[in-house]
Amino acid sequence: GGGRRFAEPDPIVARTAEQVLRGRGVKPSLSPNLRVLDEVRDDPNVRRLLFCGVGCAVQAFRAVQDDLGLDEVYVLGTNCADNSPTPQASRSFLRDGLGLDESRVKAYEFMQDFRVHAKLDDGDPDGGG
Repeated sequence: GGGRRFAEPDPIVARTAEQVLRGRGVKPSLSPNLRVLDEVRDDPNVRRLLFCGVGCAVQAFRAVQDDLGLDEVYVLGTNCADNSPTPQASRSFLRDGLGLDESRVKAYEFMQDFRVHAKLDDGDPDGGG
């Protein structure tokens, strides 16, 4: 089980490898990543930053990055094509749109052939709709 699979997105300033690794995996919803930038700006111990986010968040970050007082900045941009606006919308899409038990879905991807492929907890892919 992965009880946190569809938890509300909660961006953090990860300061340890363990905190970074907790954020791995597919997160099929948009996240308010810019929310942590005041914390970054106000903490003199943060000198380097890897900002992760979808294209629109990266553009907004780039507009303010010089105001953060950082020595080094790295950006990891992610594709937003598979993102849902909210975790609730994602659950509804899986349940009502694809007929899947959302608690079993580890990840899903929209394919070029207009199908949705879902990876389930048991490891078996399900072609979906």
